[in-house]
Amino acid sequence: MTLPPRIVLATLLMLLPKPSIALADGIAVAVPLSGPNAILGRQAVDGARAAVDGSSLPLADFDTGCERDAGREVAEKIVAARAEIAVGFLCTSALEGALPVLSAAGIPTLDIGARSDRILARREHGVGLIWRLAPGPGAEAAAVASFVRARWNGEPFGIVEDGSSYGSDLAEAVRGLLEAQGLRPTLVDNFRPAEEKQFGLARRIAQSGLRHVLVFGTRRDVAIVARDALDVNPGLQIASGESLLDEPGDVPLPDGVLTIASGFDVGWVPSETAPADEGYARIARIGTEIAIEALRRAKAENRTLKDLLDAETFVTSGGLVRFDAQGSADVVPFQTYRWQSDRFVTENQG
Repeated sequence: MTLPPRIVLATLLMLLPKPSIALADGIAVAVPLSGPNAILGRQAVDGARAAVDGSSLPLADFDTGCERDAGREVAEKIVAARAEIAVGFLCTSALEGALPVLSAAGIPTLDIGARSDRILARREHGVGLIWRLAPGPGAEAAAVASFVRARWNGEPFGIVEDGSSYGSDLAEAVRGLLEAQGLRPTLVDNFRPAEEKQFGLARRIAQSGLRHVLVFGTRRDVAIVARDALDVNPGLQIASGESLLDEPGDVPLPDGVLTIASGFDVGWVPSETAPADEGYARIARIGTEIAIEALRRAKAENRTLKDLLDAETFVTSGGLVRFDAQGSADVVPFQTYRWQSDRFVTENQG
């Protein structure tokens, strides 16, 4: 039996995927909720939901993964769900896939995790409705250089790195910032990563007479360098960057090693209950608070979200936030943390 065309069409339409959530005047939280970054995505969702608690604004979460294609597919779902604004994106590749779709639909995006400047460069060509709350790519180097100026100014110091893209790029950026201020390292060295011992480097550091050294590499490699360098020179102060926040390996960090980091995951004691703003929850909460205020004012003042995000200052739980001309507003300050026993503590702890 042949079905009438209208019945065939209706049946096909019923089989097509439909958005499960209508978000008119609502907020989409786009973060990885599967794979190795899922725990960070769940932190962000918790923070966003805390921000809308008590508000009538609808909010829904979308799993971006960390791939460009997944980001594009999620953006299409966000558009279909009629969201007004998106908050999230921890991975640059997912954001790059999503941004053209969201921008074409007129949906602004508040980036809480992806740091690449090339994302913001899209704004210059009018093809990116993107505002960044995450620290910029140069923020880590600037924070480490600021630490050296404040703590080691006038003292000889060294910079050593593991030859990786992360280690060598960070070392070069820090060195450039310091030399522009007239601070030159006494020792510049490198080491072969993934070695079980680093006594050769440890002896070179000791022979230089240094009491302060920056070591850039993976957490495990920094732990090995620190262990062996402190064995040769017990009074040495060792500092590093955000790589020390990676998962602990089989080589423990010696007590006293410092990290200069944005502090997403180091502000609480692991043996205690995690705080409400654990990890990415804090910056997601701030981003969602901005989204809520922008949506409210857009309706009340008959203005576009773009105009508000470009021009206004927002009151958030993290303080006042205003985006610069490039669309950037770093809201997570870098701090110095010290490894003590089994965790990082702020320097006024312990």
